[in-house]
Amino acid sequence: MLTKTKAFGRALKKINSKKKLTQEDLSLEAQLARVYISELEYGKKTPSIETVFKLSRALNVRCSKLMDLTEEEFIK
Repeated sequence: MLTKTKAFGRALKKINSKKKLTQEDLSLEAQLARVYISELEYGKKTPSIETVFKLSRALNVRCSKLMDLTEEEFIK
């Protein structure tokens, strides 16, 4: 069963891949640990709202876009 946390991870990974950023690139841009980015992508951690904003800013997408993709992944 796909959880919302895993759906967020899939959405994050999808956007990150589209932007052609490595986890390291994203971690530096968002000022988050690379291991934490990995844990988010694999659905092992649930991000705080502050983290969602940091990731959105680093990926140059609106938070709503990230959440819309999360919802799409969740309802697949």
